[in-house]
Amino acid sequence: MKKKTSKSEAKIEATQETSGFTTSDFIKVEKNLTSLGFFTPSTHKIRTPQAKEVSFTRTHEGKRERVSVTIAPSVLSSLPTTADQDKYLAFQKIITDRRQDGEAIRNPISFTSAELLRSLDRRVDAGKNYDDIESWLDRMTSTTVISKSAVYFAGRKSWATDRFHVFERAVSIGQELPDGTVADKNYVWLSEWQLENINNNYVLPIDFETYKQLKNYISKALVPILQVWLYTSQEEGAFEKRYDEFCQYLNVRQYEHLSKIKEKLSPALDELVAHGYIASWQIERASDGESFKVVLNHGRKFFADGRKRLAQRATATGKGSKTRPDQLSLVSSTESQTRGSAAVAEKLTDEENALVEKLLGHGLHHDTAMKLVRTTPEEVSRQLDYLPYRTVKKNKGGMLRDAILGQWTAPDDYLEIKKRQLEQQESQERSKKKKAEETEAASRKKNEEERKRTYFRYMKERLTHTEKAQPNAFNAFIKDEALKRAELEADPANKGAAKKIYLRLFDDEESHLERFREFFNEPTLEEWSRKA
Repeated sequence: MKKKTSKSEAKIEATQETSGFTTSDFIKVEKNLTSLGFFTPSTHKIRTPQAKEVSFTRTHEGKRERVSVTIAPSVLSSLPTTADQDKYLAFQKIITDRRQDGEAIRNPISFTSAELLRSLDRRVDAGKNYDDIESWLDRMTSTTVISKSAVYFAGRKSWATDRFHVFERAVSIGQELPDGTVADKNYVWLSEWQLENINNNYVLPIDFETYKQLKNYISKALVPILQVWLYTSQEEGAFEKRYDEFCQYLNVRQYEHLSKIKEKLSPALDELVAHGYIASWQIERASDGESFKVVLNHGRKFFADGRKRLAQRATATGKGSKTRPDQLSLVSSTESQTRGSAAVAEKLTDEENALVEKLLGHGLHHDTAMKLVRTTPEEVSRQLDYLPYRTVKKNKGGMLRDAILGQWTAPDDYLEIKKRQLEQQESQERSKKKKAEETEAASRKKNEEERKRTYFRYMKERLTHTEKAQPNAFNAFIKDEALKRAELEADPANKGAAKKIYLRLFDDEESHLERFREFFNEPTLEEWSRKA
C-alpha cells in the first residue's frame, strides 16, 4: 500500500540536511536511456498502457545492423513522460554531485524528496509534489525495457538482448527497508546496466539549469538525444533524421503534409533555437522524394558547452587548458567545418553546388560558402533572391553572409515587386479561368444543340415510320390533332392576334412532334439520350 505524504511530513522532510556535496554545472546522464526514447513527450499522464517500440540502424564493427527496444509500461502504470524525465535528471544530478570525489556509486542511493524538488525548483511544502515523486518511483521501477541488442553494458563492452528495468527497487520514506527498519529517506536500487554504465562513465553531459528553462515537452524530450545526434554529426555541420523515425523516437503522431509538420514541431524546435541548442532547423524532402526529413543545425550552445566542460576538466585536474586532439572538435565549429569541407563537397547536390558558385561570385570565402549552403540552403537561396534589391554600401559578400546568418527579412522593393507580380499572376489566372469557363459553357451549349437536333431528326423518322407501319393508329393521331386545333380555334378566349399566335405555335413542327411523342409514348429527349 502506497503511503500518502501529508503536508506535515513534507515539511519535516524539507528540513532535512542535504549539504555536503558540491554542485556541478553539468549533470551526467546514463547514455542508454537517452538513446532509447524511454521518456515520451507529453504534458499529462498517458493513461493507455500501450507499449512503445523504437528501432534504428547502428554500425557495429563496420557492419550496419537493425536493433530495437520496446518500452512496456505495467498494467497499473503508464509510459514515463517528460515530467518523469525531469525527476530522473534531478536524480542524476544528485548522483553527479556525489561522484565529485571519483568514488563509484553503489546501491542503494538515498535522497529526500525535498532534495529532488529543490533541484527542480519546485515547492517543498506542497503534498502533491511528494505524491508525484511516489508515482515517478513506481513508473521507473515497473516499466520494462525489452532490448534487442539495443542496451549497452560499458563495463563488459557488449550489447544486450534481454529485459530490464531502470530501477530494480525503490523504497519511499516511511516504508520498510530490507533490514526491517523504517526508511527516513527514499532509497533507490539502480539496475545492473544503469549502475555499470554510470560507474564506467558511459554518460552524457547535460546543462540542467538551461534544461529547466524549457517549457515545451517535445523540446525537453529532445535535449538528451541532441547531445548524441549533434556530436556524431560535427563534421557535417548538421544532423538529419527521417521524419517518420523522428516521430517514432518521440512517440508522437506523424503527419503527411509539410505545413502540419511544421505547425506541430516549430514550437519545440524554435525553443531549442532560442536557447542555442540548435542554430536553425528545416523540414525537407528525403532522398526518395516522397517522405520528409528533419534537419538540425549545430547551435552555439553545443560548442560553448564543449569548451566549458574542457575548461572545468582542466581546472579539476590542474593541467591547464591544453586540450587533446580528439577534443578539438568540441572547441571550434569553424575548425570542424574546415576539416570536413572536402567531404561535404562530395555530398552537395547540383542545386547546392550552384548556390556555392553564386556565393563565391559575390565574394564569399569558399569554406564560408560551403558551410552556409550545407547548413541553410533555403536561407542562402532566399537571400540571393533578395540581394539585387538591397543597397550595398561597401562589402557585398560580407553583407550577404550577415543576411544569411541573421535571416534578414525581405527588402521593401522586393516585396513590392513580388506583390505586383502576384497581383498580375492572379489577374491572369482569373482571366484564364473566366475564358476556360466561357469556352466550357459554349461547348456545352453546342453539344446540347446538336443533341436536340439529332433527337429532332430521330422523332421525324419515327413519325414517318409510324405512319407507314401503323396507319390506323396514325390516322387516329391526325384526327386528334385536328380536334385539338379546332378546339383551340373555337375557344372564345383566343381572339385576334392572340389566336394567330396560338395557332402558329400549335402548327409548329417541334410542337407537332412533341404531341406525336406523347400520343405514341415515344421516349423523351433525356430517355433517348440515355439509350443512345
